Amino acid sequence: MHPIYHNYQNRKLSVIVPLYKEGAIVQKNIEILENELHQYFNNYEVIAVVDNGKDETYQRMVRLQTLYPRLRVYEYGCNQGKGFALQYGFQRSNGDYIIFIDGDMNLHPKDIKVFLGLMDMYESDIVIGSKRHPQSAIEYPLTRRMLSWGYQLFIRLFLNLNVKDTQVGLKLFKREVLEQSLPRIVVKKYAFDLELLAVAQHLKFTKILEAPVQLNYFTNHVRTMRGRIQDLRRVICMAFRMFVDTLAIIYRLRILRYYDQQQVTVVKVKQKEIF
Repeated sequence: MHPIYHNYQNRKLSVIVPLYKEGAIVQKNIEILENELHQYFNNYEVIAVVDNGKDETYQRMVRLQTLYPRLRVYEYGCNQGKGFALQYGFQRSNGDYIIFIDGDMNLHPKDIKVFLGLMDMYESDIVIGSKRHPQSAIEYPLTRRMLSWGYQLFIRLFLNLNVKDTQVGLKLFKREVLEQSLPRIVVKKYAFDLELLAVAQHLKFTKILEAPVQLNYFTNHVRTMRGRIQDLRRVICMAFRMFVDTLAIIYRLRILRYYDQQQVTVVKVKQKEIF
């Protein structure tokens, strides 16, 4: 093990995994995550939040708790959005370092230890995965690349957020960053990542480091003409909703000064909700 990882072996790490209609792949993904964490960390918890309790994903996750004692599973009965799921999970966590990782595991959990090492090396407040990092290895549809490039240019101009990629589903935070930022967050779905980073920077957590990732979008997506058309429709719909949410964030930040006015109340939830 690299010496820098020893700094994190015994520190409390909370890994929050939002899940929505993951189906049969969820067991394999949790197994990958648990194997990686168990190999490198002594003190961690995995908090899985199912963003639709009626989905079969929840029942599969409940069964997995018998295999993985550090896994806790929560649900709230309906679809509230990824941002809501991450906030819900954070309120039930107690780690000093918080990892957000998407349940589809398009980004391999092996990067978690790398992110922690980078945070320590550069004394960062936040480390985020970035498709635009020069060392990233990305296989991604051209349409998504173009929309992502235009979106990031837009937010750099209007939010002064010096980040090249806000949307990658692997992020590491020091706990104090989320304690201060999350109570101010309004968006629960499409532009949650952007609002969280913008608010954190606004609160002077400016040490945001972008890290390389490996991402092959086509691994979990069928490359047929029908699949491409369906994907394009989803992307356009999501891009429109994200744009609307982004305009609202700009309005709250620049016009209303909303994020300055909010009183932060950190809510600690007792760890009794173990299924």
